Amino acid sequence: MPEKLSAVILNYKHPDDTTNCLRALQKSTGGDLVDYYIIDNSPLPEVERGFKKNFPNIHYVSSPANPGFAAGNNLAIRQALKAGSTHILIINPDAAVGRNFFRPLLKHFSDKKVGIVAPVIYHEQKRRKIYGLEGKVDWKYAKPEHRNLYSLKKLEPIVSDFVTFACVLISADTFRRVGLLDEGYFMYFEDVDYCLSAGRRGKKIILDPSVVVAHNTSSSFKRPTQKLFISFKSHLRFINKWLPPTKRLIPYLYALSLYPYLYLLWSYHYLKYAKHR
Repeated sequence: MPEKLSAVILNYKHPDDTTNCLRALQKSTGGDLVDYYIIDNSPLPEVERGFKKNFPNIHYVSSPANPGFAAGNNLAIRQALKAGSTHILIINPDAAVGRNFFRPLLKHFSDKKVGIVAPVIYHEQKRRKIYGLEGKVDWKYAKPEHRNLYSLKKLEPIVSDFVTFACVLISADTFRRVGLLDEGYFMYFEDVDYCLSAGRRGKKIILDPSVVVAHNTSSSFKRPTQKLFISFKSHLRFINKWLPPTKRLIPYLYALSLYPYLYLLWSYHYLKYAKHR
């Protein structure tokens, strides 16, 4: 069966980022053969007209209710699967790919057990380069932990517990076996949840260090603290879904102490930065 790729970009108030991401994907090797879907969780008439004018051959789907990351992406995933896609890319609009992007990721699917493949995610923090790789869950606290490196040496592909869905390629067979993303997560934890579900169904999750994607981490929130409540709710859902009642107490206490602490810390830095602008 020939490969048929689709790529899904979820736009929320960042049409310029979405446009740049889409153009980079189209310019990558083989990118001109991919079916593209823009799911717009913040549709405005002028933005919709701009997308349709600049990209007349893509699928544009507006979702005025803003159902969140998982539900928004699922709108396009359903359409792509129905259209016969064999592999579906989920990518954040603030991610930028290079020329050699699709082919290195696709080659891993020659192993039929592989269901999910992701690149390294690169960003800068306080003028320092950070390369985000795979992750594991510390089940004592139900805490997902990403592995980060400050320099990227030559590494072999890594079989992982989970990878971030800021940029990820998933096979249609995985969606058939696992289902779509859990829409009970509005945002955050849905990628960890999905990878764990795929692993339970015998699918390998691969991190490919030969492919690096830059992530600009643009924010949809006016203040960084606004995302903490969403993350807290997702964390509680993750605990309830993956741990039996007898093992939830410590993760509950951890979450109940972590998020207020982060709120105070981030509020302090936000106000300090705002004062000196």
